[in-house]
Amino acid sequence: MSPLLRAFLILAITLLSFWLLTIGKELIIPFVLAVFIWYLINVLSTAIMKLNIRGRTLPAGFRYIASAIVIAGALGVLFNFITQNVSEVITVAPEYQARLQPMIDKVIGWLPIEEPPSLREFVGQFNFSRLISRLASSLASIAGNASIISIYVIFLFLEQRSFGPKIKAMTRGNASASSQDIFDIITEIDQDTRKYIGIKTLTSSITGLVSYAIMASIGLDFAAFWGVLIFFLNFIPTVGSILATLFPSLLSLLAFETPLPVIGIIGGVTATQILVGNVLEPRLMGNSLNLSPLVILLSLSLWGALWGVTGMFLCVPITVITMIVCSHFPQTRPFAVLLSANGRIRGKKKE
Repeated sequence: MSPLLRAFLILAITLLSFWLLTIGKELIIPFVLAVFIWYLINVLSTAIMKLNIRGRTLPAGFRYIASAIVIAGALGVLFNFITQNVSEVITVAPEYQARLQPMIDKVIGWLPIEEPPSLREFVGQFNFSRLISRLASSLASIAGNASIISIYVIFLFLEQRSFGPKIKAMTRGNASASSQDIFDIITEIDQDTRKYIGIKTLTSSITGLVSYAIMASIGLDFAAFWGVLIFFLNFIPTVGSILATLFPSLLSLLAFETPLPVIGIIGGVTATQILVGNVLEPRLMGNSLNLSPLVILLSLSLWGALWGVTGMFLCVPITVITMIVCSHFPQTRPFAVLLSANGRIRGKKKE
């Protein structure tokens, strides 16, 4: 096959894939969410397996059922809490919107420059109610697909036992690929993916809980809501951390008239992001799964255009998992290096 024909086929397949992702998003998004939940259940089940009762591990069926109940209960509580608080946030949003313009005028008065012409127009277009409403509609859409997501998760577990026999059947009689080599690659990919999802969920939970404690102790309105939002935003490296710090910081500027609470919230939330994101998470996960900031921005734009707010939350896990898979094959390993921030990636070359 000539290089020109190969490049044309790759381009055609890429365009066709994005077209299918766009027109089929109503079916694909629930399946992707189901795979994510399925992985969380497996990660939690693996953690429960390490618990020994009188020298014995818990039965596999019990572990999976307990993990599914815990994950489903946690997600149910989260969505119920968000839907209850979103309406309250939308109700008070106009009040904070009205405080925004005087604050901008005061800041401009402190600066020895004239106001940029587009600043007032930008502030006028920035609508808290509209922003929260879009977030609420995306979450409501996910909650509305709970039944189909649950069905996907059930069938993924039903298929889980047949993955091994299927791989053996696929490689039977194929001299170029042994089933053991394929099992080794899949095991490495599975371990890396579970590690990423498990650690990212843990560190995002810690960041959200600590940030909530700081905001609640100082008295910021809707501290629990912002803590949950910080949890979700921290699945997006770099950009998500900036947004997770920006939202409560702006709200504190509008909510308090004295500087001390504002300093406490901005300093506390920022310190939490730095400690968890730059100290705890690299120690748990290592530096080999760090994405390039440019790749994160492009991924946000691409998946946001394809799948909206849901795509923005899913874009980084999808990109990281893609990088993990590509890092285990010599043909796609350069692409994984291109996605990484430091050129160091996990995965062995399979010749």
